[in-house]
Amino acid sequence: MPGWAEDNRSAVQEYPFDFERYIEEQLRKISDLDERKYAKEVLLHGLGRMIACTEEKYKKLERRIYEETEIVANRYETAMTIIQKKHYDPTNETLFPVEPLDLEEEKLAGKLTVDRQIFLGTIFLEADDDMQERFLKEGNFSGDLGQREVRVEICPAERYQKIIEQLYHIFLDNHVPWQTIHTGYLDKFYDMYLDLSETGDENSTQVQGDEKTGRLTLEEIQIQYGEYERFVKTDILPLWNVEWLSFDSADFMLPGTDGICYEHEFSLEDQEEQDGYLISSNEEILEIRHEKKKIVIRSRKETFEGWKALHIIRLPAVRSLDYDAPFLTNQRQDSFFRRYAAGCSVPLLTKADLFRRIMELDVRDYIEAEGYEICGHTEDFPAVRGMNWFVRDELFPMESRRILLIRFREVKAGHYLNGCMVRFVISQIQMEISEYRCVGVIE
Repeated sequence: MPGWAEDNRSAVQEYPFDFERYIEEQLRKISDLDERKYAKEVLLHGLGRMIACTEEKYKKLERRIYEETEIVANRYETAMTIIQKKHYDPTNETLFPVEPLDLEEEKLAGKLTVDRQIFLGTIFLEADDDMQERFLKEGNFSGDLGQREVRVEICPAERYQKIIEQLYHIFLDNHVPWQTIHTGYLDKFYDMYLDLSETGDENSTQVQGDEKTGRLTLEEIQIQYGEYERFVKTDILPLWNVEWLSFDSADFMLPGTDGICYEHEFSLEDQEEQDGYLISSNEEILEIRHEKKKIVIRSRKETFEGWKALHIIRLPAVRSLDYDAPFLTNQRQDSFFRRYAAGCSVPLLTKADLFRRIMELDVRDYIEAEGYEICGHTEDFPAVRGMNWFVRDELFPMESRRILLIRFREVKAGHYLNGCMVRFVISQIQMEISEYRCVGVIE
């Protein structure tokens, strides 16, 4: 049936039965041409039209129920991509650096340089999860600094992980349900450090850096990455559809007061209706309350300055010139079954519902769910760091749960993002299913 892929039923149901094709195939079996002509007139033009009319009525009924069963639009969906730093477009109002300091290299180096550990820069490893694990186990690489050999140490770029954890707590403070952020790109960034104790220099000023900045950078050192050479990318900048805003009490109307606390209103009247806004809590804020067209902030402070808010731009994000990398999003595909399930007080725990949840996630171009099984031997499946590592579940310890093993098939065989797509799916499904410890494998 044409357009079935865009139909709301197609998220779960199989391709519909093609009555017209079936009738045509059966008519071929009639050898007498006159009988075949008569049967075609009766079956195809008579019964076929009746079937088509019935299908059209069901389709209209489904559309009516679909439109009546509406879910609240998610204003807090995120999208992430990577670009060459030189291609960054500051006029793009939908994509911003995950870490604004990435655009201020000297400040970033000053912040990350500790004692005799000199921050050189950040690299992106365009490789799958298995190669990432081997790369991290290497620990360090040799390099040439002028006429000397030096050792360069590597470690995951923790500043990005801290930002995601901070975002999680902002969601909690605003009483907005958390949805897993796809950190597939962020997990592939590594910071590079030069340990001066390895160079034998007693004074860091003996190490000559860039002539313009006086700072030692990755470009000054010829690093031998070995087998990882072609996978290492430099000057890569992660972007997402999240913008930090700063506001003062002067931005508000007069605050209300009950004699003890003040209620400041962050007005959303002039903001984009489809965008999401969250207030970053601090020691001066007692309560954050979302109401229609405004966010109420309760505080003992009558005046304030420098409070922070997060502005999440409604998807889809806009691609500027040379923004070529795929978007990694936590957006869900809309469907009739999703809308219906959202209205159910008791969630279904069936194979069809599990696969529906997986297929709704934005991973269909990379992986597909093939099957699942329940396993009791937890020791056969060591814990893997997920994308919600900062979420704690003290009620049901992971060690005591049975394993829900979900098997996936690669759509893009060998693509370096396939592994992180599985981790994203498992991280989100784990948030929804507490009875089991979820594990994903690619077959």
